[in-house]
Amino acid sequence: MTAPGKTARIGTGPAPFVARLGPAARRMLLSYLILLLVYGCAVAVNPEFLGWGTMRLQLVQATFIGLIAIGETFAILIGQIDLSVPWTITLSAILSTNLAAVYGHQWIAFAIVMAVGVAVGLLNTLGVFVLRVHSLIWTLSVNLLLQGIALVYTNAVAPTTHIPGAARALALGNVGFMPAAFLVWIVCGAISILALRAMPFGRSIYAIGNSPAAALLSGVPIGRVTALIFVISATCAAFVGLLLSGYSSQAYLGMGNDYLLPPIAAVVIGGTRLSGGEGGYAGSIAGALTVVLLQAILVTLNISEGARQLVFGAILLTLALLFLKRRS
Repeated sequence: MTAPGKTARIGTGPAPFVARLGPAARRMLLSYLILLLVYGCAVAVNPEFLGWGTMRLQLVQATFIGLIAIGETFAILIGQIDLSVPWTITLSAILSTNLAAVYGHQWIAFAIVMAVGVAVGLLNTLGVFVLRVHSLIWTLSVNLLLQGIALVYTNAVAPTTHIPGAARALALGNVGFMPAAFLVWIVCGAISILALRAMPFGRSIYAIGNSPAAALLSGVPIGRVTALIFVISATCAAFVGLLLSGYSSQAYLGMGNDYLLPPIAAVVIGGTRLSGGEGGYAGSIAGALTVVLLQAILVTLNISEGARQLVFGAILLTLALLFLKRRS
């Protein structure tokens, strides 16, 4: 009860601040709190995570997941998903090395690789938007198609190690003390956040994710937006293929297989609703860093590969259920 002549005080602690935030902002805040918690666990397991050398390694590895998560975030926001990423990555890495060796000019190889990414995105649009096949089924089928193309192209033999210099420089080089690849991620991430928050493209994405029928009646070009999203997703995967070839100094069959679920997990941990319409890329950044740190912790603990996959999967399921519970 308030004493006479005095006014009630408004809460000023962290709880009232959080209460004033919208659901999307609270989920994003939670994703960064989880990131801090996981980083604290990483430091507790191995104090070297405080050192710049180890942090730099994690930032570069998070860049690969984070760039793929751009396309996945956009796709999930409209209620779709892209599972053609693994072999888009692999085929792009293989083509970049082989075409650079054939043409002797890396930029021609890069242009062809990005054109392949655009073609994969348009193929996914054909199935998902024009033929109305569920994106999970269609993009997974496209992934198998790309796998077959890669096997035929290489005769199922390990490709060459002729890595274009630009790919190696981007993946392993520095700009000052910062990894070049990480700076690329910062730029792409900033553009993605800006596109979602301040551009008609972003408003169209949220409109489609909330109600495709209402978006269509409102004049949203659903086909054009869907096509652009799948093209962005495939070109991001193709670009990551270039980076991975430079990072590992080789391109080999199946090198993209480890990038099927981690980017999707990053999007979920980042607070984007799987049914679409809510979320954003700012949370996916925290999700990508969290996924990489979890993987690094499990490697540091020196447990077997099978046990590592089991624990990693259980942790991701727990985090996913946490966000699903908060949305219910």
